Amino acid sequence: MSQNIEGKLSSPMGQALVAEGIITEEQLKRALRIQSLLEQPKHLSDVLIELGYATRQAINQAITKHGGNLRLGDLLLEQGIVTPEVLNSALALQKERGIRLGQALIELGAINERTLLRNLAHQMGVPFIEPEFPMIDPRLLQGVSPTYLQKYNFIPFSKEEDGSITVVVSDIHNEQVKQAIQDIFPGQYNIALGPQDSIQEAIHAFEEYRQQTTQVPGETHVGDDNIVQLVDHLLITAIERRASDIHIEPMADRIRIRYRIDGVLVYHTDLPLTMLPRLISRIKIMAACNITEHQRHQGGRILFPYKGKEIDLRLSIYVTVYGESAVMRVLNKELALVALDELGMNRGMLERYRYDVLDLSTGVVLITGPTGSGKTTTLYASIAYSNDISRKIITVEDPVEFTINGIVQCSVNEKVNRTFESTLREIVRQDPDIIVIGEIRDRETAQVAIQAALTGHKVYSTFHTEDTIGGLLRLIDMDIETFLISSTVISVLAQRLLRRICPKCIVPYIPTAREAQSLGLDYAEVREYEYKRGKGCQHCSYTGYRGRVGAYELLVLNEEVKEAILQKKPAHEIRRISVDSTGLISMREDAISKVIRGTTTYEEVIKHTPRTFNLRSIRQIMTLCS
Repeated sequence: MSQNIEGKLSSPMGQALVAEGIITEEQLKRALRIQSLLEQPKHLSDVLIELGYATRQAINQAITKHGGNLRLGDLLLEQGIVTPEVLNSALALQKERGIRLGQALIELGAINERTLLRNLAHQMGVPFIEPEFPMIDPRLLQGVSPTYLQKYNFIPFSKEEDGSITVVVSDIHNEQVKQAIQDIFPGQYNIALGPQDSIQEAIHAFEEYRQQTTQVPGETHVGDDNIVQLVDHLLITAIERRASDIHIEPMADRIRIRYRIDGVLVYHTDLPLTMLPRLISRIKIMAACNITEHQRHQGGRILFPYKGKEIDLRLSIYVTVYGESAVMRVLNKELALVALDELGMNRGMLERYRYDVLDLSTGVVLITGPTGSGKTTTLYASIAYSNDISRKIITVEDPVEFTINGIVQCSVNEKVNRTFESTLREIVRQDPDIIVIGEIRDRETAQVAIQAALTGHKVYSTFHTEDTIGGLLRLIDMDIETFLISSTVISVLAQRLLRRICPKCIVPYIPTAREAQSLGLDYAEVREYEYKRGKGCQHCSYTGYRGRVGAYELLVLNEEVKEAILQKKPAHEIRRISVDSTGLISMREDAISKVIRGTTTYEEVIKHTPRTFNLRSIRQIMTLCS
């Protein structure tokens, strides 16, 4: 915690950053001086980032590495998990009740048990493991009473190469628990921290397993090959939690498992570092990779059986200083197509997109945004809307991600010389009404799209740009003549994905003045509305979010915008003309309307939408986004 004693400023986290060489002593002193003079309190990490001295990633890495040198209160404060006021209240409660600081913070509702234990694990230098019975080798539990484990609230997790046992507990300071572990495992053992409810659920599952094996002796049971069942369990859990990617990352003293859910990496659990060779070898076997190669990066594919279907996993093995890291992309083709009215557009924008864009018979429609912004989902929803018996729709994609009845779809294949370019040249000979180009990659692709529109076709495609105006400017940068752009492009739809508030743990909250300031909103007006956020629960993996919704910016070109393109006016001028003449609603304004409606939070808006200058008032936004 930063403090001022006789004019001297200090910060344990700041010293950790200095020790890592991320900032200098002079930069730390200046940041602390600025922090002490601010009228609105800010965390030191935020001050350092705003000054350009450090990045959020570098700060988090330093906290992870030096967490053991920080007191728990400092650790939570430096990460912005608690405020100084909350910490002071917890310290007072700790002194009054004679309880630990972590327990005081939980009782005040400032943090949940998992957040506390993860930080305690960093502070104590031990793994944080959420034990589930399929992850545990049952041979470690032979002769152990479930009642005994329940009484002392611990469970053995894995046996390491040196013969020691890793045991998961929820209270690392409880001497009775340590003695109980020592009584069962008189040799060496290692402690890991885990949530009490996870430990108890694992013990309960062990009790049921023991009853089954007693009733049906001689059968093959879960746990006969621990590493096989562990990998299967990690994959099944990822699929059930709707993860798009599985990250298995070796650290200096543990293996970290994370899932990318709703576009954000969510921490799942740690595993002992000694399990890494067996874990990676099992994954390599599943992907038909070379298990004897440990010095080169590798890639592969796993077809994982799950509930009667095969889930396609694309594996990347990356060699790091701590060992081999694995990332698996989950390609679940069973996910249903999203209908146009389920994307999350406000009513007025949806009607305009249908009638002024999709229902037109010719012209180019561009759907833009960075990787992972949901462009393909919107593209397929648009295709599905336009798909009827009177139209021929033909696509060129790399690859086809969803198949739709009634349209002709083609995946490029470089191996047989079915390239993007050759397919595009052939596509117009198929007498299409609508041509779908998976992505405009370069000038040649853009020219094909423009030429197809000039000959009376409708063209849908995606584009990597930040916003709608950026889509137009990138075409100009590709040396496409401005008169061709203005005469063929009818619309640009830009988008981002924001996480939805979890419906199971939704609670009221009050946004901070800093959030309003970051968005350029008047805080007095912000406080006129009610807001929601997710507290965090098992249903949402304790993130407070589940599912995603789109934030959109729809530009339908009119004569004023076309004239601005012909004159090659700068981006800010084209945007001003678009706002004034077409009523353009910025992506950030659309996102703010979703916050007011209780769909998402200001935190998501700040994190994922491009900044908008001259933002309208909330009242105007809500009127336009009705």
